Amino acid sequence: MRTIQEAKDRLDLLINKARVDMYKPIQIAEVLRQARLNPAINVNELDSFRNPSIRWRDEITRRLLGKVSTSSARYQHDVWNDTAMPPRLLAVLDQENKRTHGDVERYIYLRFNDRQQTVAGMIAFIEIATPQAFKLNELLEKFIKQAGIKRSVDKAYEIVAYSLFETVVSTLQATIKVSVPASSHQLLSEFSDLTSVLLGVDTDKPSWEAPAHIYRVGVTNAADRGLDMWANFGPAIQVKHLTLDGTLAQSIVDQVESDHIVIVCRDADAKVIEVVAKQINWGRRVRGIVRESELLAWYERCLRGENAHLLAKPLLKRLSDGFKAEFQQAGAMVEFLEERSYLLKKPDKLWDFQ
Repeated sequence: MRTIQEAKDRLDLLINKARVDMYKPIQIAEVLRQARLNPAINVNELDSFRNPSIRWRDEITRRLLGKVSTSSARYQHDVWNDTAMPPRLLAVLDQENKRTHGDVERYIYLRFNDRQQTVAGMIAFIEIATPQAFKLNELLEKFIKQAGIKRSVDKAYEIVAYSLFETVVSTLQATIKVSVPASSHQLLSEFSDLTSVLLGVDTDKPSWEAPAHIYRVGVTNAADRGLDMWANFGPAIQVKHLTLDGTLAQSIVDQVESDHIVIVCRDADAKVIEVVAKQINWGRRVRGIVRESELLAWYERCLRGENAHLLAKPLLKRLSDGFKAEFQQAGAMVEFLEERSYLLKKPDKLWDFQ
């Protein structure tokens, strides 16, 4: 027979491994709540809750985080696998949750709230920083050392890179231009309905010019190796704060359809990419490799270099805005806990999270 402690240990393992958004623990919490309130939900029968659980979780994360998981359905269903929270362990938590009138749900959401408060501290660290005092390595160390947010360091790394790139590019006032030469105007006339959509040009407007910018693609999940950023002047940018081997390094490039790839990574991993690039023909597609040491040096230059008066404040503003957008807090956590009556009574000792 599975014990309550065994089930709690598995739940704690999932919470500790989860990113800041805690999608899987919240999915578990909502199944437990639905099973407590609706007798038709049987946690021993996976089909009775597997698909609805995604919708239940999304309603909560949309409210508390302002976003939902963008992972594949298969990845989201992995929470019910044997290595995560299989029905046999979920059943133990279900019995305990019903006995305590929701203590297990409450426990998950208080752990979630604690994780969000840790991120709030990181954002506050950026917002009160001055160009003279801010040090990028201190911010990255905070993400690495804080157990609650360590798994989100890759997102922090992506925001750090984006803030630097976009600040420098926009401050340079660089522009891009698309134009069709006069020799092609006959062809342009024939296909103006296509070129107006595809290139933004037609016979009346055969060229245009616009500011150069870097854009983040958006939120990706832990298993994604897709595009992180793109520039309207060509490069596709991959940001990786993880240990790379030859196979992973190749898959990163193979999955990005661009002939101008920039990879941002730790110094040690840059060597792996360089070695693999020399061995196979995709090396020519990699325009450049940005090392962590270079990011640190460029941040130092932006904040305290010759042009700090132009770059420092915009850089810190983008950095702060990036973290607030990535780790949204709806400001409704206490209201949510009160609405669910999670704060009305002291929970059983096992589920008392301070």
